[in-house]
Amino acid sequence: MKRLIILGLAALLMPLSPSWADLYIIANKDLPVAQLDKDDIAAIYLLKKKHWENGEDIMPINLPAKADARTHFTAEIFDSTPEKLGSYWDKMLFKGETPPVTQNSEQAVVLFVERIKGAIGYVETKPQSPQIKILQQFSSK
Repeated sequence: MKRLIILGLAALLMPLSPSWADLYIIANKDLPVAQLDKDDIAAIYLLKKKHWENGEDIMPINLPAKADARTHFTAEIFDSTPEKLGSYWDKMLFKGETPPVTQNSEQAVVLFVERIKGAIGYVETKPQSPQIKILQQFSSK
């Protein structure tokens, strides 16, 4: 019995690492891209890559900085936090670049991506819309 109590206390004292759902990088089904890697996604979200191969503008969509999916996305793609990435955007704003558009929910991201051909977004809930394609999936840790 003593051993179970000690094991239970040890488990409680162990540092907790974040546990997330899968992360899906999504785009409109008509986008002429089948898959993106982390470097491509990072370049898009840092606005270093602004056009798809067909010349169409890329429109990256973010969730609010406090959203769990945004924290997951930022950790997965940038190995960082939304707060730390904020300093990058402070510098970019000074240069006249505005950060990606923010939508308030995963549902809003999906609806936006369904309607805007060049849009790219991320969600933790697998989209079921026939207007959406998944460009990359990152499995939960």
